[in-house]
Amino acid sequence: MPKSLPTQKDIKELTDFIPLLYDENITLYTTNPEGDIFGGGYYSYHPSVNEFFKLASKPCWADYQYVDNYSEGMIKPSKIEEASLDEIKTILTWCVRVERFNEGHWIAVIEDKVIKRILDRLLSINKDK
Repeated sequence: MPKSLPTQKDIKELTDFIPLLYDENITLYTTNPEGDIFGGGYYSYHPSVNEFFKLASKPCWADYQYVDNYSEGMIKPSKIEEASLDEIKTILTWCVRVERFNEGHWIAVIEDKVIKRILDRLLSINKDK
């Protein structure tokens, strides 16, 4: 599959979510104790969360080898802030995909500011273009 890079428009699409994902007045998720491992649905996400991760799932952001390329070290302090666009794609793919196997991962990466650091780095990359 050919490697596509995100455009400035793709970057802006994601960075526009900073005020939505980090607004203390917005409840980003609720939990449903009726949800279970078979039916899922324990986490119910705010539409902004769902839309952000839908956009972050676009092919231009996908690293189809993210399992091989990703390492925990990529999200350690100062690593995201120095990451290349390809490294950002790997980290972002990890952020998107792990939710499938670990419900609640999206909220964890938002609350742990991994997404904020990615978006800040994308702002910096976009400014340099």
